[in-house]
Amino acid sequence: SAGYTIFCPSNAVMEALDPKRKLQIKDPRNIEVTEKLAAYHVIQNGKVTQERLKREDWTVPRSPDGVAALSIGGVLTLGGELRVGRSKSGGFLGLGAKEDGGVVIGNNEAKVVKSTNVGEKGVVHEMDGFVAPDLIWRYFDQLRIPGF
Repeated sequence: SAGYTIFCPSNAVMEALDPKRKLQIKDPRNIEVTEKLAAYHVIQNGKVTQERLKREDWTVPRSPDGVAALSIGGVLTLGGELRVGRSKSGGFLGLGAKEDGGVVIGNNEAKVVKSTNVGEKGVVHEMDGFVAPDLIWRYFDQLRIPGF
């Protein structure tokens, strides 16, 4: 096994989650959607360290072996492709922002806060948000919960 990588939303992200979303995630009728949400947070076939996320040029296509960058400039998780970019700060309304040395994952640009190696083959990246696409929440919304 080449190892694994997990993008784990921080405790603060989970605590700040809307109560409706928490109920939707826990609801057994949503098990398939919850599994898909979780799948976007796991790379099964490789340990991708924070250093590699920072240094690799994810904007160019790579060969298909291992955990290679995709033509969209991202990584392949169990849930699908996710964009990898460099975080920016400053500026006004998105203009004039400068790269700050961090890494963001997914279209929501969840930032890697901290990385922890788990043995020789694993790494867990603490994230400041969910890396799964926003579209996944629409599937949760299809299940109506009484009282909300």
